[in-house]
Amino acid sequence: MNMFIAIIGLMSAIALACVVPPLMRRSASAAPTPGAPDGQQPQTRLALALTVLLPAAAVAIYMQVGRPDALAMPQELLAASATPTDHGPSEEDIPAMVERLAGRLRTQPQDIDGWHMLARSYSAMNRHADAAKAYGHLATLLPQDAGLLADYADALATAEGGALAGEPERLIERSLAIDPQQPKALALSGSAAFARGDFARAEKQWQAVLPLVPEDSEFARSTQAGIAEARARQGIPAAAIDAPTPGLPARLSGTIRLAPGSAAPAPGQVLFIFARSANGSPMPLAAIKRPAGDFPLQFVLDDSNALAAETHLAEAGPLIVGARISASGSATPQAGDLEGQTAPVRPGASGLAIELAARPPAK
Repeated sequence: MNMFIAIIGLMSAIALACVVPPLMRRSASAAPTPGAPDGQQPQTRLALALTVLLPAAAVAIYMQVGRPDALAMPQELLAASATPTDHGPSEEDIPAMVERLAGRLRTQPQDIDGWHMLARSYSAMNRHADAAKAYGHLATLLPQDAGLLADYADALATAEGGALAGEPERLIERSLAIDPQQPKALALSGSAAFARGDFARAEKQWQAVLPLVPEDSEFARSTQAGIAEARARQGIPAAAIDAPTPGLPARLSGTIRLAPGSAAPAPGQVLFIFARSANGSPMPLAAIKRPAGDFPLQFVLDDSNALAAETHLAEAGPLIVGARISASGSATPQAGDLEGQTAPVRPGASGLAIELAARPPAK
């Protein structure tokens, strides 16, 4: 931005050098104008106005019709995003932008910010194996960065189908050795323990996450659902299955799994999680829509997910909680979708288990 302002200043100075001196010469040779303040002539006032207003107008016009966002854009992304109409990068431009960045980093392996950008870009593009390689390179540059090691473990596990055993878990342990309160590493550590059947450790690790994240965040709600599931697996009664405490929003939480033999969701498929009345309308009272990712996964539904502002799950009576993976992304069920639901439960139930299987063809 400083360079941009300097360039505007230089160009404005050149323009003013061409305009102002002739005006001043005309002012000096002209007869005084009656009523002009302090003997100033119109040409003098015009010259002074141009000196002040021209640079300001240049900046204002650029901020309205130019691309000020490009001032902070990395050069390789700026070059890739340029189009004949200069309307910014399109969805088709993004892979080229990322490949330009990857090409530059092959000759600049110490560019930490660039490698961070590349790793995040690959993750956003679901190129998890490439993201893991980028994070692996970063780990050699920043071996004591606990957050980076957690990101590396996450990307590596995702690239390997969600399995945390082996190298991902070793990376998680390294992260926690550096920072025992790294939230993502704690969450992944709990998931690894849950996967190998150590539900007590999973509960402990997830409990340690809650003070470190915002109470009303999706991260906190998912963690609470995981804790409830871990407690249920240990045979600890889920007190939340009873009627919820008056004045507190009812929360429904549990785990969603794929039925044995079900194919993992493809990129672009959508997961719907919903709650509806067991005795009334089949229309959902609350719902979540999110990209279908790795399973099993924990969920939480509460009043913040209500489809109508006046809906309160605590007042809805028995509820059925369901989930569906939509291949088309439509909220309308279709043949080939994976779906499942619970038996009627009380508002506030936790430890729910939903298994998704193929929806039979309509008869």
